[in-house]
Amino acid sequence: MTLTGFDTRDRQMFFTLLAMTIRDRFLGSQLGRVWAILNPVMMLSIFSFVFTVVFPQRLPGSNSTYSYLIWLISGYGPWLAINEGLVSGAGSVIGSAGIIKNIAFKSELLPMVGAMMGLIPLTVSFGYLIVLIVLSGASVSPAWLFLPLVAFVQIVLVSGIGLFLSGITVFVRDTLMILPNILMMILFLSPVFFPITSFPPTGQAISYFNPVFILADSYRQPILNGAAPDLWRLCYVAVLGVIVFTAGLQFFRRLKPYFSSRL
Repeated sequence: MTLTGFDTRDRQMFFTLLAMTIRDRFLGSQLGRVWAILNPVMMLSIFSFVFTVVFPQRLPGSNSTYSYLIWLISGYGPWLAINEGLVSGAGSVIGSAGIIKNIAFKSELLPMVGAMMGLIPLTVSFGYLIVLIVLSGASVSPAWLFLPLVAFVQIVLVSGIGLFLSGITVFVRDTLMILPNILMMILFLSPVFFPITSFPPTGQAISYFNPVFILADSYRQPILNGAAPDLWRLCYVAVLGVIVFTAGLQFFRRLKPYFSSRL
């Protein structure tokens, strides 16, 4: 037994639930799990078309649209992962009502499985980036080895938020309706689509404490500059993630006894 209350059996159950979630997400479709790759690829392709053909963009000092696309997707890909993880986590408990009622397991695993679902678009985004980098004539840097560390920090934070959201959603189903709108606001309030220098000074100061911006920048440093991310700021997000995860776990477990009456 660990400090979080999980043991070896819970770890095995976690991976079983993850496999079930991936299978059930695309159950009944002709292409099945292929959609897990096609959906993010189509989204990234749309952005590539828009910003290379419709509204061609270039980074300052660059004559190529590839550099802008690599910059954009290296931040937007992680955002797709955060968005997918939070939406999946928020609906994970009510979406698994049948399992919760019929199988004895720690239901707090469900929001954590939801957070892991974000790794699918994140992995696809990295593959898409590698293609763009090769087409641009550049190469993948050894600094990419920092990316799993950044992804781990992201998963911890998203899992913690998902624990809060999933518990609230059981009692307030409208959470699933308003969450995409809130996430859209967060996206455009964070320097993901545009450089932080486009913010006014006050906005820049606030953004330096914004976990979304810090995570996006932590991915961009190895991908764009071949450099390690700012480890101090990444540590800040890691500590924040541990705090949110611990608080979310306690919050979820306090609500859990009342789930059966609402599912």
